[in-house]
Parts: sequence; structure tokens; C-alpha cells
Amino acid sequence: MIRRKGNKFLLEVFTPRHEWKTLGIVITIHIPDAVDAFLVHFKKPDVHFYIKGQGYPINYELLKMLRNALIDYILIPEDGKTGFRVYIAGASDYLHGESVHEPRTEEQRCIKLRELDTLPLDKEKLRRMLYG
Repeated sequence: MIRRKGNKFLLEVFTPRHEWKTLGIVITIHIPDAVDAFLVHFKKPDVHFYIKGQGYPINYELLKMLRNALIDYILIPEDGKTGFRVYIAGASDYLHGESVHEPRTEEQRCIKLRELDTLPLDKEKLRRMLYG
């Protein structure tokens, strides 16, 4: 189950106890006009990258909630061995991306990173916004 609390979206998890995991937050970006975007947690390629889909899957239920909240963009910060970058995707594009079904995970959607643009956003500013 996913719920929204203010600008945060949380996923209910039960391992080993009941907790709420932050999936990301809604922020305002200027591209060039102000729009709402969903900032997911920082991705590490060696941990989060989905090799078969060549990208980072996002929970399908979350994508539907973002659509209903009229959030147009998804920001995916990647911090890896080759440096820091922030990918940007249309939330509706992600909603219609490749369906991903992995054992012990909820339904997800994925878009190949090579199909996404990047934005020159400040790593430390994003980290403070996301993690406090």
C-alpha cells in the first residue's frame, strides 16, 4: 500500500516489522516554467539498475497516484562511479513503460535510461530536500 503524507509518498513494508518507506517527494522545478515533479530516492546503478529493462523501475501504483495528483515529471537522481546525473521522465510516459514483474516485488514500470533526458540539478540541494 502507498500513501501520501504532505509532499512525501510512502510505501508500507513488513520486513521484519511494519514500517513506512519513503519512495520520494514532490518538488517544484523550473523547466522553464514552474511544474511539480516527483523526486525518487537516489539510485546507485550497482544496486538499483534493472539490467533487462536498462533503467530504474517505478512502482505502478505510485505512478497512478502521481497521475491523479497531476504531477507531470519524475526525477531520478543517479549517483554512481561515473558521476552524478538527474534523469527526467514524463510521469505518463513512465506509466506506459515496460511492465516489470520480479519475484517479491509489486508491479513496476521501466523506461530505458538512454530514452530519458537529464537536468543539471545540484546534488547536495536534492539530497537535503529528500533526506533532510
